[in-house]
Amino acid sequence: MRKIIAVALLLIAPPVFAGMSLDKIIVYLDDSPNARDDIVVSNPDDETLYLQTEIYRVENPGLPDEKRVRVVDPKEFKLLVSPAKAVLASGEQKRFRLMSLERDLEREKVYRVTFKPVVGDIKTDRTALKILVAYQALVFVQPQGGDYELKLRENDGGWELKNTGNINVEISRVQHCLSEVGCEPLELKGRLYAGASLPIERPLTGGQLKLLARSSARAGEVVLPLPLGVPGN
Repeated sequence: MRKIIAVALLLIAPPVFAGMSLDKIIVYLDDSPNARDDIVVSNPDDETLYLQTEIYRVENPGLPDEKRVRVVDPKEFKLLVSPAKAVLASGEQKRFRLMSLERDLEREKVYRVTFKPVVGDIKTDRTALKILVAYQALVFVQPQGGDYELKLRENDGGWELKNTGNINVEISRVQHCLSEVGCEPLELKGRLYAGASLPIERPLTGGQLKLLARSSARAGEVVLPLPLGVPGN
C-alpha cells in the first residue's frame, strides 16, 4: 500500500529540477606555469543552486583499461578548481577557475571535472521530487607544441587508425577513395586519444583514406595511402 501512495504522490506533485548551464564543457590547458581557464556556471532556475565540484583523473584514456579515479588526496592535485563549492541564487552566474600544475609533459593528461548540484530547500507546500542533474567538463592538459599523428596499422587481418602523437584528435567524414571521384563513406568518427586506435570494420585495399581531423593544434584534411592486398599477406 505504501508503494501505491508513493506513486500517487509523485504523479500529483511535479518534479523540481535543480538546473544549471555551463558556458563550455571542453577546456584545453598546457603545461606552462599558471596555465588556466574559466568555466562560467549559470543558474537559470527559480531555486537556489547549491553546487560542488569533483575532479577525476582519467587513466589510459581511450584504451581498453581506461578508468576514472577521483582525486581526493591534496598531494595528488595537479588540476585545481576554485571555488570547490558555491551557492548561486536564481539568475546568478559564477566563474570557476581551472588551473593546471602539470609540467614538462610528454603526453597530454586528461581530467573530468563534475559540477554537481546538492540538495537544498524545495520551496513548495506539496510533496515533490527534486531531480539533480550534474554536468561534467572534459579537461585536457597538453604538452607545449604537442600534436597528433594518424597512421594506418594492421589489426587482425584488417586495418586500424591509430593516433601515435601526444595529444587527442577528433576525426570525422572518413572516406575510402579509389579515385578522386570514387569515394565511399566509412562509419568511423569520434575522439582518438594519444596512443589509442579505432578499428576499421570494413576490408579495404588500395586507394586512400581521407578524413577531417581537428585538434587544439590544427585542423584540416588528412590523407593516408592504403596498400594493395590484404594486411599481413
